[in-house]
Amino acid sequence: MVLTLASGFLLAQDNSGTTDQSATKDVKGQVTVRGCVDRQRGDYVLVQQDPGATWELQGTGKIKISKYFGQRVEVTGTKLSSLETSSDAMASGGSPSPTTIRVTVVKVLDKSCSAHEVTR
Repeated sequence: MVLTLASGFLLAQDNSGTTDQSATKDVKGQVTVRGCVDRQRGDYVLVQQDPGATWELQGTGKIKISKYFGQRVEVTGTKLSSLETSSDAMASGGSPSPTTIRVTVVKVLDKSCSAHEVTR
């Protein structure tokens, strides 16, 4: 009886929602990320406060990322492989380029982002 309760408790702990919802992967190799749309070096990016990541956004089809500038969104798309360092970032003395997401779906979560959520 005690063993059954203990194993049930461990199973409940494993399914307690410890997944990071800020960047989740779909079964089909897609990624879903939430954050604020901003601009860096002429590119549209998604800025996350927690865990503190930046994703470069690339629109597909009829999706125009510029339309979402300054808004909190959830984007779904394909994560593109990128080099660990980019010549643009190194030339400007910056850090490596963020990972690029080829966006297929955009969902607006809030029409504006607070000042601490963007990298201006």
